[in-house]
Amino acid sequence: MSEMPVVINEISAAYKELSPQMQRAAMVVLDDPRAVAVHSMRVMAARAGVSPPTMLRLATRVGFPNYEAFRDVFRRGVSTGTYGDRADNLRRRTGHDGVPGLIARTAEAAIHGIDGFTEAVFSHEVGRVAELAAAAETTYVVASGASFGQAVSFHYVCRLAMPGIELANNMGIRAIDGLATAGPKDLVLAISTSPYAAQTVEAAQFAHRRGVPVASVTDRRSSPIALIAEAAICIDTSSPHYYPSMITLNASLEILSAAIAVKLGPPGVKAISDYEVALRESGYYWQDPNDR
Repeated sequence: MSEMPVVINEISAAYKELSPQMQRAAMVVLDDPRAVAVHSMRVMAARAGVSPPTMLRLATRVGFPNYEAFRDVFRRGVSTGTYGDRADNLRRRTGHDGVPGLIARTAEAAIHGIDGFTEAVFSHEVGRVAELAAAAETTYVVASGASFGQAVSFHYVCRLAMPGIELANNMGIRAIDGLATAGPKDLVLAISTSPYAAQTVEAAQFAHRRGVPVASVTDRRSSPIALIAEAAICIDTSSPHYYPSMITLNASLEILSAAIAVKLGPPGVKAISDYEVALRESGYYWQDPNDR
């Protein structure tokens, strides 16, 4: 398996032998390798001022069967760098183009990631996970680290429509402990992106071995929680930040919670309405005394 520095060196070594158009394509890759991970072939071609097929020819020139295989190397390179390395790169890059540049690059990466939601495979997997969750007796959500915060929000929102949803590793218990009573009629929804949290992976594998259906929200089909999943929602977490982007993860979970509510139909709508009434009657929401 090729690594990003190896591919960059191969492009550099071949540069003088490339046609003028391919040299322009090569230069945009060499100038900003991380952009390859974030942007599509079409966007990179526009940056280089060449046609998309020229980017494809560059990829095949250095030994890749297609552009996606070429791009995957850069995705891995970006996601597997240490947080310290990425933080140092962030510091250097921001020192060059300032906070406005940082904001622009972050927004650009987020827009690109969310643009991937329009792909047919994303829609299919969201629909499939929603179907599994709506049909399950109990849906157990498993996440760790930064993803845990996203999972807590997702669990809270989903609980309005689907009372049978549990946060497996809530209240400080291990995720595996929370799945001890899960069975074939339940669902485990594992949430993790590279670098994958061991607790989440192990809990998903534990459930899978016991015959509990597993679904996942992750960053690639080859992730350990996607390989054992009945359905896997894959998102692009590329970002100039030193940590994988939480923007696309949060957005995908928001979409999934809405899709689950739709799949639940009228009972889900009634559950949401009843929950809201209970909150209002309990005084949960603040009211201006002048409006009472």
